[in-house]
Amino acid sequence: MSLELLEAVPADSEAIACLFALSWTSPFTRLQFGNVDTDELARSMAPRIADHMKKSAMKFIVMKDQESGEIASVAQWSVPVDDHPNEPEKETPEDEAERQELEDEAYRKKLPENSNKDLIMRFTLGTRKLREDALGERKRYLLENLATHPSYRGQGLASKLIEWSFIGADEKGIVVYLDTALDNKALQLYKKLGFKEVGSTTIEDLSIYGGEGSETHVALIRYPK
Repeated sequence: MSLELLEAVPADSEAIACLFALSWTSPFTRLQFGNVDTDELARSMAPRIADHMKKSAMKFIVMKDQESGEIASVAQWSVPVDDHPNEPEKETPEDEAERQELEDEAYRKKLPENSNKDLIMRFTLGTRKLREDALGERKRYLLENLATHPSYRGQGLASKLIEWSFIGADEKGIVVYLDTALDNKALQLYKKLGFKEVGSTTIEDLSIYGGEGSETHVALIRYPK
C-alpha cells in the first residue's frame, strides 16, 4: 500500500464528502443529522466542497492510496492568503455581517430535510464565535474538518495532515488553529502535536434539540516555532 500526501482536486469532492459523512458518528453528530442516509448527506456536501476548492483560501489535503486511488484521509484547511494591491477593498463589518447572514440562510436551506437544523445552526454560530474570540484578526491556518477512513486508521495519517500546516505556519510566523469536542479522543493527539487550549463553548441544554446533557467544544492553538 502506497500513500501519498496531495492537494485534492474538484474530481475528489464526492469521495471527500463520502469520507466526511462516514466519519460523523459521534452521539452529538447523530443528534445533528439523525438518521440521515450517509449517501444523502454526502450528496448534499459534495457541491459545497467543490465550490470551496475554487477558493484560494481553502485547501483540501489528502492522503491518497496510489494503488486504488482511494482517499484514505482528508484535512480541510482555511489558509492565509496574501493581500494584493488589485484585490477589492475589505468588507466593512456591516457588509460582512450581512453577507454572512445570507450565506447562513443558504447553508440552512441546503441541509438535509431530516436533519436537526436548529441545532446545526446553533453549533455553527457558536464555533464561529469561539474561533473569532480565540484568533481575533490574526492570520492563521485553520483546520475546518479532518477525517480518516476506518480501514486506514491507526497509521498516523491524521498527524501527517495536521503537520502539513506547520511548515507554512512557522515560515510565516503565524498560528495553527483547530477546535474539537472536549470528549474527542483525538484531543490528546492534538496536544502532543503542540496545541494549547485557549477557550471553549458549550451548548448547556441539548434537551431543547431532542438530546440529553450538554456539549462542549474547545479551541486549540499551536504557536509558531
